[in-house]
Amino acid sequence: MKSIFITGTDTDVGKTCVTASIARLLHEKGIDVGVMKPFASGVDTNSDGISDDVRILMEYSGVSDSVDLVNPYFFDIPSSPFDASRQLNVDIELSKIYDSFHDLSQNHEIVLVEGIGGILTPILNNFFLVDLIKKLNLDTLIVANSKTGTVNHTLLTYETCNRMEISIIGFIINQITIEGYSLENLTSQIKQLTSKPVLTPISYVENFSYENYFSKFKTSISLSDLGFKDF
Repeated sequence: MKSIFITGTDTDVGKTCVTASIARLLHEKGIDVGVMKPFASGVDTNSDGISDDVRILMEYSGVSDSVDLVNPYFFDIPSSPFDASRQLNVDIELSKIYDSFHDLSQNHEIVLVEGIGGILTPILNNFFLVDLIKKLNLDTLIVANSKTGTVNHTLLTYETCNRMEISIIGFIINQITIEGYSLENLTSQIKQLTSKPVLTPISYVENFSYENYFSKFKTSISLSDLGFKDF
């Protein structure tokens, strides 16, 4: 099985929801799945130095890897790695990311890597999230939301991946709000404009929780839809 990268058209589009849900589907099938979020920022409700996103990824995948391996860089301010590292005087060493991914890949059958923000989120000067995906040589799943304006963000993400010759598995649409595009309309637009599949739209989750999201996710998509041909 091949590891995959989960990126988004923007921040707050539900990348962690999707990544955690895929991890749990694999885990429940008995697949040894690892998770990685190279960069996280701004959310630590338990005040223990662990990103809430990372905590969810580890819980849903059932891993016992060290947090530092799963999430090499956590910044406690809500900003890009490039900006946060400057504000907090932290040096980002890309070799730390590559080594962590290598170790996780050796320890697990497959690794799901979740990005931060959108595809051009800056990590270093002249090094962006898309460059990291390229370096890791991973196929990419793109998560979009249903807000007005997401078609523009989706096409920019799609074109950037194409320019960098990154293979796109397809799209997952999260209906973050009941306003904006209808899921049927947006699904049709993305399919026509990109010629890539929308693997599933996930309708608005009332009384959001990760468990409620996962319940809807697992009835909407199969592992084979995601390219895991064994299922």
